[in-house]
Amino acid sequence: MHHIYLGRQPIYNRKLALEAFELLYRKNDADGSAPADDAAGASRAILSALTEVGLPNLVDTRLAFIRIAPRFVLDGGLDSVQHAQLVLGIAADTAPDPALLPLLQRLRAQGRRFALDPYTDSPGSRTLLGVADFVKLDIAALPEAELRQLAPQLSAAGVRLMGGRIENRSALELCQGLGFHYLQGYFFSQPKLLRFRTIATHQAAILRLIGVLNDPQSSIREVEELVSQDVSLSYKLLRHINSAYFNLPNRVDSIRRAVILLGFNQIKSWATLISLANLDAARSDLTNTALVRAYMCEELARATGTGRAETAFTVGLLSVLDSLTQAPIEQIVASLPLAEDVVAALTTHSGPFGRLLACTLAYERGDWDAVDASGLPGPRVGEAYLGALALTHRATARMR
Repeated sequence: MHHIYLGRQPIYNRKLALEAFELLYRKNDADGSAPADDAAGASRAILSALTEVGLPNLVDTRLAFIRIAPRFVLDGGLDSVQHAQLVLGIAADTAPDPALLPLLQRLRAQGRRFALDPYTDSPGSRTLLGVADFVKLDIAALPEAELRQLAPQLSAAGVRLMGGRIENRSALELCQGLGFHYLQGYFFSQPKLLRFRTIATHQAAILRLIGVLNDPQSSIREVEELVSQDVSLSYKLLRHINSAYFNLPNRVDSIRRAVILLGFNQIKSWATLISLANLDAARSDLTNTALVRAYMCEELARATGTGRAETAFTVGLLSVLDSLTQAPIEQIVASLPLAEDVVAALTTHSGPFGRLLACTLAYERGDWDAVDASGLPGPRVGEAYLGALALTHRATARMR
């Protein structure tokens, strides 16, 4: 028996808008170990999992980049795989099997798209360049001089350039200057913090709202009044509850009625989510990330008996506050009346909810060793992530 760890990492265009996802995966045996020499088997398992889960549930309408083992291609594994959103990554850092190139040429002629990932200036990479639509360069590993030499050569070859492992602003600006089409790396998921940055006035007001919504001492009446006073928030919440998803026989036209129908905790969660989106309207990808984390933490809490699944949801939801405000998370939570275990989870990943959040963040990064080290059951972790993606897909569709 085995299970699949399947995650995704965002890929941005040169204007820093979300453009695609790279799907990351590892096949684990029943004991939780990763098979060392079964790259083709892992490729087969991940494509089977994609068929089962449904690619749109993972990436919506965006492109999905996924690495495939050359041996899997040589064994005929791609003959029945064709999806307009799928870009298949082939490692090109070693000398390829002589039979690989003509096979890739045939598959490309049939409509498949390929990326060389990673690309190195080697005979193996140059041999396969003619079948590539995309080329991914490891920005952290290549010297700047080599990048400046390679980028124009590859652009002239007609491929679209991807920069992987962008870890700081100078690397980002270098890639933008060299005309890279796609950008990916740790830099994009982390807050670019200024330690004593002042939070903008409109953000401070929204944070106060989030604080009251998530204050354990807040009453239903206080939350109802608070939401009712925010015209944008009231409108979006009422639009949400009157959507086809709930299929209510009568239109809901008051926040009080919405609270009765949805429940206090659901109202707080949705109001918090909408408030997060208002912190930085240009970062809708982070709102999406917040929902995935929230649903995953919630499901892990249920699966592990951690308790208070709604608190786990809140922890996941608020975990993007530093990236949205560009301020340290410690500074933000110090101004919010949050429960102690929520503060501990957000600032130090400690306590039961911190453990769930740490596992969720590790899964998001594709750090499978850290996921294993969390001690949470592997199959349930993978299921929680896929479930979170599906719930997020449906939830964001209702919010549009």
